[in-house]
Amino acid sequence: MTDPGVVPPNWGFYMGDETKRRRYCKMCNVWKPDRTHHCSICNRCILNMDHHCPWINNCVGFYNRKFFIQLLVYVYLSLLVVVLFSVFEIYYRFARLTGDPNVKNKTVEWILALLLSGAFLMSTLLLCTLTNFIKFHMKLVLENYTTIENLEREESAASKFDIGRRRNWEQVFGNNSYLWWLPMHTQASRPIGDGVRWRVHYTRIIDEDEELPHE
Repeated sequence: MTDPGVVPPNWGFYMGDETKRRRYCKMCNVWKPDRTHHCSICNRCILNMDHHCPWINNCVGFYNRKFFIQLLVYVYLSLLVVVLFSVFEIYYRFARLTGDPNVKNKTVEWILALLLSGAFLMSTLLLCTLTNFIKFHMKLVLENYTTIENLEREESAASKFDIGRRRNWEQVFGNNSYLWWLPMHTQASRPIGDGVRWRVHYTRIIDEDEELPHE
């Protein structure tokens, strides 16, 4: 599995910002860059941590978020193929069982038809579930949010890291659109940035310690 990203050794403050509150992880004994969180399961800090996924037994972070979304999409497409091709097979089997009295091994044929129907129903259920799950994660990428940040966001608030839908997408999938489908990192398909320093939308930068004046 691809490492989601670890804080670089001896990484310290971002010295260009003198007013920003610093975050320190007492478990890892490292300063935490923006969007970095400590995972209690992995027992380490993860760059741009999205969430810990039990299905891949790994955290989803800066360097493998692309692969996580690709996994969802490829599983979805596989289920779609199963559902589409099962429809015709199920119709053929039931039409044959109910319309042809000369079918041999009818009991076996019925069992196979019911098993195929069960696989069809399960695949359809998973498709419906994955549809909303994929839409949710696609939306987060386009808005430049992680799952953790989304839980903490105010309603309808835009991310200060939102630099436009295209650039947000490229931060995860790379700047070469022909390689967005490729489940590996190359120089042209790796995420843009280093997971430590982030471009921000300057109109959304508000010091956490400042209070906005009352009108």
